[in-house]
Amino acid sequence: MLADVSIELSSISPIKSIDQAPKRAKEVILHIKDGLLTDYWCEIRENQKRIEKILCSQIDIREMYLSLRQSASVIPCPRPLFFADDFEKSATETADRCSIEDRKKAVLALFSRRFGLKLCAETIHLAVGILDQCLEKMLVEKKAISDLAAVSLVLASKVEEINCIHMSGLLECGLIENRSLSMICVLERVVLNTLSYQVTFPTPLTFATYLLVHLHASPSTINLTHYLLELSVLYVHNRLYPSDVVAHAATCLAFAVDLGANTSSYKSLVEAECRLALFCGIEVASKTNRDVMRTLADLFIVAPAEDHVIHREYSSSRRHSVALRQIDISLQKALKMNVAL
Repeated sequence: MLADVSIELSSISPIKSIDQAPKRAKEVILHIKDGLLTDYWCEIRENQKRIEKILCSQIDIREMYLSLRQSASVIPCPRPLFFADDFEKSATETADRCSIEDRKKAVLALFSRRFGLKLCAETIHLAVGILDQCLEKMLVEKKAISDLAAVSLVLASKVEEINCIHMSGLLECGLIENRSLSMICVLERVVLNTLSYQVTFPTPLTFATYLLVHLHASPSTINLTHYLLELSVLYVHNRLYPSDVVAHAATCLAFAVDLGANTSSYKSLVEAECRLALFCGIEVASKTNRDVMRTLADLFIVAPAEDHVIHREYSSSRRHSVALRQIDISLQKALKMNVAL
């Protein structure tokens, strides 16, 4: 049985040697006594008191954002997808290796299951972040990328969801096919060991939530920001920028597109940048941010031609049809020229 599993896992190999998997612990049956149950409820009451103290305290959202940004780890850009020729492999093995387009298809497959599996947006973004970390540290073949993405989704759901996805659920929903349950569990253990169990980190969506709350954004602006961030996830090169920078660019561009119908789009963009300058410490008309904005604007423009699942979702009325908006030509020109104040 284990021999068969190792053969199937050969399509996913770490670039560096991973730690040996921990030995399986013996099954222990716990008998809950009345005393332990009482202690459990006492602990719940203590936790409730702590939560009430936090809710009643005057916690500055800016301090929360800055502390999160300082402690956040950068989601790595999967460079093996860019520099596949740097590894000493035969031409056949190079052709079978996962590409940027394969990653994009796997990510779109995850977004297509968001409603069927009842997943929140942060779960999908975290799953793609875990997938990119794996692609950075592993050499993955084309046939294995979908399995790796599905396992990443399970790990993300265990972090973000109350009712998380189980491994058997991957087989039931069809995210993984022609694989045994034992093989999927082994793959999960390989991923956890490769990432040293570091599967929790803030995504661009996490930072954007703080910015949208600070700006008191309207529902349409929130949906437009989420749409830009999901388009950004498809474009793997955006991992070259920190998550908070991508979130800032998406939020400001969303304000420009959403409010540009009543006023100048570029004026709305600069206004959003000015309102966030003191909050997050990013200068107005920052070159790095404008580079990200140009990329997001290009992704927004070409999305209707691709007609993928993300564009169809945000074209619906429940998302205020934000994908059907138009980016003003003057705003496009201003972003390309990086016009300063």
